[in-house]
Amino acid sequence: MDNSALRLLSDVSDDKSTGVNEALSQWHDLTDEDLFVLTREGERDAFRLLVERLEGKAVHVAQSYVRSFEIAREIVQEAFLKVYDTRDRFDPKLSFQAWYFRILRNHAIDRVRRMAPGTPGSTSELVGDYETTSTGPLHQASRAERLEMVRATLESLPIQSRQVLTLREFQSMSCAEIGEEIGATPGTVRWRLHNARKLFRQQWERSFGSESSGDAL
Repeated sequence: MDNSALRLLSDVSDDKSTGVNEALSQWHDLTDEDLFVLTREGERDAFRLLVERLEGKAVHVAQSYVRSFEIAREIVQEAFLKVYDTRDRFDPKLSFQAWYFRILRNHAIDRVRRMAPGTPGSTSELVGDYETTSTGPLHQASRAERLEMVRATLESLPIQSRQVLTLREFQSMSCAEIGEEIGATPGTVRWRLHNARKLFRQQWERSFGSESSGDAL
C-alpha cells in the first residue's frame, strides 16, 4: 500500500497552509472526476478535497453496515486508500462516486463477514415516528430503544438480505440501480427485497411480538 495515501488522509484536517487553501478554493467547482484526474497527475491537494467532499456521506453509508462510528471511519479510510492505490485504473468517463462507493460497500461487507457472528451492524432510518396512542411495549420504548430493536433485527439477517435493504432504505436506490451495484437483474432485486422484508418482519415478531411489525421497515 502506498504510504503517501496514509499521509494524505491523516493530513486532510490538519494542513491549513495558505497554499493548500488557495488550491482548494481554485478547485472547489471541479467535478469529482476532474479532481481525481488531478490526483493521478500528482496533485495531492486534489485528493484531500475529494476526501473532504465525500467523507461525511461515506461514513454514513459505512455505518449502515456497522454500528461503530470508529469502525465506519476505518472502512471509509480503507476505501479511500484503495482508490488511491488503484488510481491509474480509473476511467474518468465514469462516475468517481459510483466507483468509490462500490469499493466502500465491498469493504464494509468484508468487514461484516470477518466480524460475524455478533456483527455490530446498524441501520438508524428503518424506524417510523410511531405517532400512536398504543400502550404496548414497542410504543412505550424510546426512539433510541426502537433503533436498537431494528439494529438487532437487521443484524440477524443474512448478509445478502441486509445488503439489499441497506441500499434501498439508506441510499434510496431503485431496483435497477441496486441490480447494477450487486450484479443482479431488477427482477432478482425485487425478489430479494421482498424476501428480505419478509425475513425482517418474521425476526421482528419473534423478538418483539407482532405489534406494529409492519411499521418498523
